[in-house]
Amino acid sequence: MPEAHSREWVPERVDISPWMDASKDEMGQWQLPEYPCEIQGLSPDDPRNVRWRPGEFTMGVDNVDSEAREWGGQKLWDGDLPPREWNPKRLPPNVQDLLQDKVKVAGGLALGAAGLYLASRALKDSLHCAARREAASSFEYHLAVYSDVGGSWQLVKLHKAASLPDLQLAAARSLGLPEAEAGSLQFFPIQRSRSRTLGPQLQHTSALEGLLLSLPAEELQVIELVCAQQKPAKVPSEPPAFPLAGTVLPLMGTTYQLLGPYELPTYNLSHNLFPANGKFPYGPTVRSHSGRMVEIADFPEGTEFHPSARTTVTMTADAEVVRELIERTPDFPKLWNRGFQKPLQDFTANGLFTSSETSEDWKTGHALLPRNFNQIKVKNFAPQIFSKTRAFVGAWSNFEAGQVVDHVNDWLTAMTADAVVSCSMGLDMRNVERLGAKQPAHKFVDTFRFGLGYVSGSISTKSEYGLKRFLPFYNAQGKLQQRYEDAKQEMQRQVEELVEATRLGEMGNQNSVIRSMLDDRTADGKHVRYGALYGHVVNLMIAGHETTAATLGFTLQLLAENPVYEARALEEVRQVLKGRTEPEVDDVPKLQFVEQCFREALRIYSPVTTITRDVAYDTLLQGHRVYQGDRINLVTRALHTNPEYWGGEFGHPLSYNPDRFSAEAVKNRHPNAFQPWGFSTRSCIGSQFALFEAKTFLASILLHFRLQPMPGYQLQAALEGGAAPSAKDLKFMVFPRPGGPLWTEKGLMQPLPALPVPERQEPEAAKAPSPKADGPTDASGPLMKVLYGSNSGSSQTFASQVARAASRSGFKTSLDPLDSVVNSTLPTDGMVVIVTSTYNGMPPDNAGKFKAWLQQQKEGALKGLHFAVFGVGNSQWHTYQQFPREVDAGLVRCGGKAVLPLGKCDVDTSSFASDFEDWLANLMQAIGAAVTAEEGEDINGSEEFVLEKGPLDKLTICRDAGAAISAIHAGKAVAQKELNLQVQSKIEKLEVAEAPRELCQDASVRSVRHVTFRLPEGVTYRAGDHLEVMPPNDPALIDLVLDALGLTKDQVICWNHAKRGEKWRNDSDERIWSKMPIMYITTFLALQWFPNLAASPDRKICAKLARFVDPNSPEAAELKALADPETHKTKVAQLGLSLAELVHRFKGKLTCTLGELVAIAQPLTPRRYSISSSPDKDKRLVTCTVGQVKFTTGTGRLHNGLASTHLGNLPKGAVLPGQLRPVDQFRLPKDPEAPLLMVGPGTGLAPMMGFLQEREGLLKQKVKLGEATLFFGCRAHDQDNLYEKELAGHLKSGALTTLHVAFSREAEKVYVQDKIWENRAAVWKSLADPRCVVFVCGDARAMAPDVKRALIRVAESGGRSASSAQNLIAAMVEAGRYLEDVWA
Repeated sequence: MPEAHSREWVPERVDISPWMDASKDEMGQWQLPEYPCEIQGLSPDDPRNVRWRPGEFTMGVDNVDSEAREWGGQKLWDGDLPPREWNPKRLPPNVQDLLQDKVKVAGGLALGAAGLYLASRALKDSLHCAARREAASSFEYHLAVYSDVGGSWQLVKLHKAASLPDLQLAAARSLGLPEAEAGSLQFFPIQRSRSRTLGPQLQHTSALEGLLLSLPAEELQVIELVCAQQKPAKVPSEPPAFPLAGTVLPLMGTTYQLLGPYELPTYNLSHNLFPANGKFPYGPTVRSHSGRMVEIADFPEGTEFHPSARTTVTMTADAEVVRELIERTPDFPKLWNRGFQKPLQDFTANGLFTSSETSEDWKTGHALLPRNFNQIKVKNFAPQIFSKTRAFVGAWSNFEAGQVVDHVNDWLTAMTADAVVSCSMGLDMRNVERLGAKQPAHKFVDTFRFGLGYVSGSISTKSEYGLKRFLPFYNAQGKLQQRYEDAKQEMQRQVEELVEATRLGEMGNQNSVIRSMLDDRTADGKHVRYGALYGHVVNLMIAGHETTAATLGFTLQLLAENPVYEARALEEVRQVLKGRTEPEVDDVPKLQFVEQCFREALRIYSPVTTITRDVAYDTLLQGHRVYQGDRINLVTRALHTNPEYWGGEFGHPLSYNPDRFSAEAVKNRHPNAFQPWGFSTRSCIGSQFALFEAKTFLASILLHFRLQPMPGYQLQAALEGGAAPSAKDLKFMVFPRPGGPLWTEKGLMQPLPALPVPERQEPEAAKAPSPKADGPTDASGPLMKVLYGSNSGSSQTFASQVARAASRSGFKTSLDPLDSVVNSTLPTDGMVVIVTSTYNGMPPDNAGKFKAWLQQQKEGALKGLHFAVFGVGNSQWHTYQQFPREVDAGLVRCGGKAVLPLGKCDVDTSSFASDFEDWLANLMQAIGAAVTAEEGEDINGSEEFVLEKGPLDKLTICRDAGAAISAIHAGKAVAQKELNLQVQSKIEKLEVAEAPRELCQDASVRSVRHVTFRLPEGVTYRAGDHLEVMPPNDPALIDLVLDALGLTKDQVICWNHAKRGEKWRNDSDERIWSKMPIMYITTFLALQWFPNLAASPDRKICAKLARFVDPNSPEAAELKALADPETHKTKVAQLGLSLAELVHRFKGKLTCTLGELVAIAQPLTPRRYSISSSPDKDKRLVTCTVGQVKFTTGTGRLHNGLASTHLGNLPKGAVLPGQLRPVDQFRLPKDPEAPLLMVGPGTGLAPMMGFLQEREGLLKQKVKLGEATLFFGCRAHDQDNLYEKELAGHLKSGALTTLHVAFSREAEKVYVQDKIWENRAAVWKSLADPRCVVFVCGDARAMAPDVKRALIRVAESGGRSASSAQNLIAAMVEAGRYLEDVWA
């Protein structure tokens, strides 16, 4: 209320207005109203200083009825109204007395009520202020900085730990000032209370928090600073809001802008506010007022929103706004939190596209679902897409030439729905075939479309019941609501059936999205919640077929209306297909102009009409104020017809011209001017699938049909029962394409001929007996050379399975490491299959020579070679599948022809083994091989370890690892002499030089051991190398197996190397192993070092064990049941049931020998550790830093890490088999003065300790060193602050210049990436040096990517653009100056 309306109280004066309605009773006495006289406030000098504002408590004397000018027959004043301040002493004495008594009582009551009211109001205001302050970002300051240089407000984001120089530098960059001038900038905060004034100069950033707390609650919670080189005289106006889109009307606000000539409100909005002529009446970004308050969800409980956030929505057609939204993704998340969104979510549930980014279901789905629609998966989907396209063409070929085809959108929806469900779920609904046969659509689609139509409003009582909806007691709304509830229940039931069928293996292959959601897990180990499956499946239906079908309809009509562009597209299709009537996988990417036609239709008629973002906290957007909870709407129709981006040489923005998407045009246009499906974290995961499907479909339609538009038809977008706008009432007259596959000489349509089924070519040798060996076979069939690149043995195991499968089908197979072919030739008359992994992007140890050899081959050198490549990797590494991709691309470059696209499996998922099996089945089918089962075959390698039953007195028996390693060396020497070979053995005898040392301050919380080994003479290493050790099994597990098999630990085993089966012990040359003399070892030693007894047995192992029990026994049924995917998952994998426990469960029932068990089991694989020492101190001593692993499994067993626990408890003098693994790329730079940035949290510190020891040696040689900065991370300073004393010593000597330690379990969670950002000025100084080398060691899942992102941000803070910063780090990686030694 304006101050002019307030009054001060004069003690003699009282507001008598409550008594103006007084009347006489039957006795003639005056009766006063029940309500008391209200005091008008206290005088200004009163200590309570309570102010009164008219209207809060009483009407006030200004509203006194003019007829009440007399009291008891006496005239009280002259004129119609009383004086503004009227003295009650003018009243008669009796009235004065009466008034005085009433005033005393009323005054006390009024003062008490006023006090209560004001107290409650003060409390409410206090809570409101506190809640509004939560609208400010909690981890960084959002500063509105004004400078006369630009005359506008700019946002400067500043970490709360930043210094004043950081602020000066950030402001200079934001304002476009030279960095050299940053130091002279001064900042003057604008104080906002009753007026806007400039405060004193900001001396330290610590004052910013106080400034933030002092902001009025009703204003933007952003600190305003004036930036100048001296205090300015003028105070600038506050940052502006985006303009309102017209006059705000009661109840309507500005929503009348949604009215206009189009059926779609967003099209009317674009027409009214963002017309295609470019004359925007309020600018390219405006606020639309809803006319009412709206509720906002998905913010923390108790959030107080500014009224603007609850009444207005920001609408934009500006690509610069989009750019900022993308660059500031965390500030502008996508939330599904408005009232009009909730009905849709009621049907679609919390799926990937209809949920907020804060939802755990969204986070999990977002991490997993995109994997199913990458480029490789899309190519795998090609057969289904081709099949459904062909079904569509076949159905339309049954029409007569010139026949009018109605309901074209239904046809298109049928085709796209069939395609997406078939590809992603493994179910062919045959809707296209049903429609062609005039049969009802599959219930899945019918139910889906009704439910979606109901919640989107396109299905209503009007559309369903017409005038009957007005009949009394008809209850049209109730009937429709019940139909909707029934449809939703039916939809849920159908999805449950799909999920159950997938779970049972009845449908869906490795490409099944449902299987992925059931089996795969995210980087942090989370699965898709079972209850969330429905939402993701329904969301996939919306995004997977509605949008594509709608855009295809618009494209077909626009091409029919523009025959010039149709002719160009047809010509391109004919040139690419070269006389073929259907495209192949490699044809689709070549259809560039067809894609342009589709994208141009997508531009004008985007199926996603608005793309929304919400404001996470008060901030600026394009220099304008926006409040927490504000909704930002990108109006795609407006953006895509903005003449600034889409006019000019290409004509009116609403005209159809596919040349807008030529490569040159796209290059010259704003990169964010085209956003049809979403952006940033909410980009469309299926966009590549949609493009592939659309181009395939359009090419086939163009080739087979000529579509003639209906006379007088006006293309208009409308909602016709779906979520995406489609071409209203679309229909065509369909003719065969002249000269096309359906054309006849008379111009009639001929039905599409049936596709000939090619005869399957099986190799003659497929009928031959299946050899049982997995090495080179004597079969006379086609040659198959199986090659592997493997460090840990997984790829080699898979490769041996390929060799066995091919051998069973009659192929003549060989199995060798990749490096073995370097000095030979690859066969061009057979088949080569390569299975390989990668390590930090590098080839495995037995494939490095092959990589170099392949790179040296000339183009066409391997012409005639047929090959297939399968990659084994972990998707948590940024180098995932790098080497397999290089091999696949290299063989193609050299002229080889792939019989299958590059196959791959992700060992970070539970389905990696089944992914390989599916690929192997596809491979066998592709080469015409017979796919035979392994059941009933002898277990390969079962005779390698046989219980010795003869006399033992003359045998040399190895009873420990040291004796066994010595015997292996001696045996290899004998074999090399016989074969006349000189091969250095890689297995070394590592002796523990001193007892392991605990590095943690509190080992009860976490234990990390420093282990020192003595190397054999002649074995050398360098700082940065790896130590590879073979871990032994836990003695407790060995005892379980011995007990189950009825053996004792001292019984003797004959180890016959010539009868080894799978070559999973990856050593120098298999020929040497085959010629080695027989060794004798104990049963305990055999079980200690060969089978992996701690690992959970896979389904194949369970099935094989079932062969060693009575086939009619319950035990056989139980073991066979464990081979079932779901049973295995719940009873083996999830519980962590070990092989030893499983074998012991069937004690006395299993008939397998120790040799058979070893052959069945997964082999123990070596573990690698980064070396934490330098040979400069003692060349024979090598150390590693080992974190102890202990946890309790689901079976209740205490699991000790195979390698870590054993290494950490080895006594001095103990021996372990292992070897040195050089890591040539992870070395200190040759230039000792090059600055170093080292990041090594936890045990990732290990190689940095080796580098620091090496620098200590250089210092002793008086070598000048560059700065070395180390970022180390641990939980707490008194728990696991590893090598604390050693690092202090390195700091003192100068080998280490700066140490930053991040503690993640103290007052605040701080990680190494946080410390990098906190010290960004110093980090940028080093990073900007062209000699700088970055070392990162540790976790590949989260830490390594986070560190890279932090360094990119540092580069941006140093003045680089986002793309330039990324290029800087990429260039360092390419130049070998950004080095990672990370593990998942």
